[in-house]
Amino acid sequence: MKTIATIIFVLSLIFIGVGDSFLPKPLSTISKNTRTQVNKILLSFTPDTDFEKPSKQRNRQVDDMEERVRGNRDQLVEQP
Repeated sequence: MKTIATIIFVLSLIFIGVGDSFLPKPLSTISKNTRTQVNKILLSFTPDTDFEKPSKQRNRQVDDMEERVRGNRDQLVEQP
């Protein structure tokens, strides 16, 4: 019984993993759709990757500081 379950498990992994490359048309489509759904489910457990690169954030901070300095340039030059 244990070996049958192992064989079924291995065959289902092969079907999901690479079945679309060697199976005929209706089965290959099912294999690809199943893999896509499994990927979506597994990726839903990971956190969102909406993080900006630190360099982008730093560049935005530098640009903001440069704009503030340009706006206050007359005041900065007058103060010796």
